[in-house]
Amino acid sequence: MWNFLARNKQVAAMLGLLAAAALVVIFLTTRGGGHTVVEKFMDETEDISDEAHIFSTLSLPSDDRFMPSVGNGHIATNVFSDTVYMNGLYNGRKGESHRARIPAWANIRLKSTLTNHPYSPVYSLDTKHGVFQVTVDRDRSVVTQRIFAHKFYTRTIVNQIQVVPKTHADPNFVHHEIWIAISQMAGPDSKDIAFESPIPEIIDDTIVWKACGKTKETEDPVYQPLPVDVCAYWTSVPDHLVVPHFRSRVFTFVMTVDKNETVARQEFVKILQEDGEELFEKHVERWVKLYQQGGMEIEGHLELAKIVHGIWYYFMSSLPSEGTHLPADKFFGLSPTGLARGGTFDDYEGHNFWDTEIWMFPSILLLYPRYAHALLQYRLDNVYVAAELAKLTGNKGYRFPWESAYTGSEVTQPCCPEVAEFEQHITGCIAFAARQYLAMTRDENWLKHGGCSIVTNIADFWASRAVINYTTGLYDIENVMGPDEDHSNITNSVFTNVVAGYSLYLAQYVSCLCKSYYMAKSPDHWADIAWSLAMPYDETLNYHPQFQDYKRGDFIKQADAVLLGFPLQYPMNISTRANDLTYYETVTRSNGPAMTWSMHSIGQLDIEENLKAAKLFNKSYEGYVREPFKVWSELRRPRVGAVNFLTGMGGFLQTLMFGYAGLRIHLDRLEVNRPQLPPEATRFRIKGIKYLGSNLTLDIGIMETTLTVSSIDVNWPLTMNNGRYNVTLVPGLTVTLSGSGPFTIRSLPWKNCKLPADTIGKNYLRPIGL
Repeated sequence: MWNFLARNKQVAAMLGLLAAAALVVIFLTTRGGGHTVVEKFMDETEDISDEAHIFSTLSLPSDDRFMPSVGNGHIATNVFSDTVYMNGLYNGRKGESHRARIPAWANIRLKSTLTNHPYSPVYSLDTKHGVFQVTVDRDRSVVTQRIFAHKFYTRTIVNQIQVVPKTHADPNFVHHEIWIAISQMAGPDSKDIAFESPIPEIIDDTIVWKACGKTKETEDPVYQPLPVDVCAYWTSVPDHLVVPHFRSRVFTFVMTVDKNETVARQEFVKILQEDGEELFEKHVERWVKLYQQGGMEIEGHLELAKIVHGIWYYFMSSLPSEGTHLPADKFFGLSPTGLARGGTFDDYEGHNFWDTEIWMFPSILLLYPRYAHALLQYRLDNVYVAAELAKLTGNKGYRFPWESAYTGSEVTQPCCPEVAEFEQHITGCIAFAARQYLAMTRDENWLKHGGCSIVTNIADFWASRAVINYTTGLYDIENVMGPDEDHSNITNSVFTNVVAGYSLYLAQYVSCLCKSYYMAKSPDHWADIAWSLAMPYDETLNYHPQFQDYKRGDFIKQADAVLLGFPLQYPMNISTRANDLTYYETVTRSNGPAMTWSMHSIGQLDIEENLKAAKLFNKSYEGYVREPFKVWSELRRPRVGAVNFLTGMGGFLQTLMFGYAGLRIHLDRLEVNRPQLPPEATRFRIKGIKYLGSNLTLDIGIMETTLTVSSIDVNWPLTMNNGRYNVTLVPGLTVTLSGSGPFTIRSLPWKNCKLPADTIGKNYLRPIGL
């Protein structure tokens, strides 16, 4: 991401390190046959739950940044914060654009008389049901507070307080009413939205409040001439609740928000008509249904299982809900810190980067292809802006900005013009995501409704960026920056050139798929350029220099050239792959993001260095996961960086799915290669793999690995080689995978279109037919 941001954070972190060093406590815990070193700071507290999907603690972290969030893809908030964010609501001009803060009128706290001595509240995040709970066991009652962003009524944040009286042992005891003191903590007025003064309104004999306003500043006057409207409704909050001693009661407080006042009011009225318990049950039903469609389960390693549950919860909290009460609003992408954050520079302001397509997209695609479709749709919705950016910079086709938000235009902070100018690889990463999506879905409808156009226009961009070098006979791509932001304005970034080559080849392939309804000009010309794109390679040292004229020994910020092996799966000798991994591990900054070590771990598994892979696997999450709610930080302790860092979470999931499970996505097949258990786990199960409309479960155990078929799309019958012979996959079948594979799953050819060559760096003419 931002090179300068990283540098500034290091300076600030070093100052904080001196003050925090004395607070470090190191716990050595033993699990199975190994041990793990867990660094824990005083601002983090212990998770006391033995259930993988529940994170519980007796005290909250002192640093509010490590509090969990609740969200449903439309609206989100950090628990007990004074801020609510809404999908697609931004304020600020160009690089100052950020998520617009809405006061948290649904933020209700139990007064300290309930949560302090002598009572010991339990704070829990239930990731399976999407709810945060506070439970206080008092002398005369049990009080439970539930906070959730409703998964069906998606404009709504709900805060419920349930009071259950206790029966006194003495029948002559005089019972009094139970009083529960509460307070509403909405925070200060918004600096981003010009809200009118809240006005009371009576709905169904209930006094409620309404505030409507507009964002103060548009993102780009060309693409957004007018500010965005926003309207909120919320229930009145008394200073105490009164419950009779003889029966339980649930108090429900809600807040609805939408850009359309009618929508916000309509959902609010509907909520008021709901019974409190039924309202909660509808929410839980949606979360349960979501996890029935797919998920990951780990046994034998509770901490690892919890981390995985937490990642999927935080992902799903920022992705659109399905089957909602009212139609969903347009989706504005998945930013590095999710929907509940993004109001500040440190939280990346809710912007979209390459993080979406490279780090988060692959795992989401595997289990939830409709969400992958939604992520690509955000890019499709903004192609006209990408076309203008290409023209502005003297190129053809589509050039996507490094950062985008509401309008799709470039919104990189003024501090960091270099990343906006040079990190053009994001355009290739979007094409690579499209490639993976087509490989997993063969979605013809997507091709017809923008897919053909976005793929071919991205190819046009790279064709206009590639310049023939008559000395080498190869095409150069100059003035770029790869994922390593410590080196800018370079020539022939190895990562950039490979994603550019893949983009060009994909356009040739898609032109064949789309030829009956979309006409592409000279698709073979794209392949010719890709074939002869420069490919930095040192024959003497048998490794890939990160870019042309890279000085060996120069340190780098994060994984760059090693991404050729995965996720790009660029063909190379095993010795070259091993040399890339070995060398770049030694020159990568130790304070870089977690994704680097995830990719190194996958690489070591690919070359069968399992002990090394396990060490790097542990390095990819230890120090980044903050207790007790498994919130990831961008930087390793004691530094913090961005919080709820979905990018790091996405890299970690890829290590499990594509590293230890061995899954590989190809245009003509799905592979399972050397499936094995993660360190210290006794079982690893990936449920709901969606390949060409089928539903598959990969189950890796100590003794055997199996693949179970739940359903098959009749349009795409599947055959699998299980290591011995070919098996036709049918619903209800379980196949045992013998040996290390690769085990390949194939279907019928797609329109008999020839697969792309996917190789670059050739200074001779591409052979006919490739």
